[in-house]
Amino acid sequence: MSKAMGKAEVERFTLNERLQHALLMVSTLVLLITGFSLLFHDVWIGRWLLWLEGGVQGRGLIHRWAAAVLMGVCGYHLLYILFTERGHAQFMHMRPRWQDVRDFLQVLRLNLGRSMDRPAFDRFDYRQKFQYYAFFVASLTMVLSGLALWFATEAMAVIPKWAFDLLAVLHGRESVVIFLLLFVWHLYDVHLRPEVFPMDWSWITGRISLTDLRERHPVEYERLRKAGQIDEGE
Repeated sequence: MSKAMGKAEVERFTLNERLQHALLMVSTLVLLITGFSLLFHDVWIGRWLLWLEGGVQGRGLIHRWAAAVLMGVCGYHLLYILFTERGHAQFMHMRPRWQDVRDFLQVLRLNLGRSMDRPAFDRFDYRQKFQYYAFFVASLTMVLSGLALWFATEAMAVIPKWAFDLLAVLHGRESVVIFLLLFVWHLYDVHLRPEVFPMDWSWITGRISLTDLRERHPVEYERLRKAGQIDEGE
């Protein structure tokens, strides 16, 4: 535990985890921008993006480099949660539980005015878990379809034409879903919600104040307190 700006804090994300997140964020953003420029090449925004990217060839090169970074980060993350104690512990906290369903229903009742009680979240709440697994599924399908398009000649030698065309449509349209999931819901959830506005700084600093931990993740707070990792006098 440390003190910064007069507030007691605990570590939430290590430097390793923050770097993984940063590389994932940058590569995904580049992939979305370069993908949208091709998807909407017939309108002004698409043509403008293509011009910024150096034309069709430049766009393709940037897109493939970003895809390589994304695949590298995903592969590293898999090894991280499988073969490191810290990564495995984080993943165990990310496992879906029935409590997540109960928390979702409680939030629904709260939003409908049927209850005044807020659910007590653990280290990760149901929103964070859903976004994590949704991005995993989206990344898997995007990588597989992207590889098929990248190596089109080899892919069409083993899959029928209709399947190849379906993968091309899936690869393009799913990017819109990823944009809505990440840069609308995730952006709001991490930066714009009243509880965290204007930003949840933990993705940069890796730390969270005890006040925020107690209010936003009370179950984790109690677990750390009972384990002696939090000084109750703070």
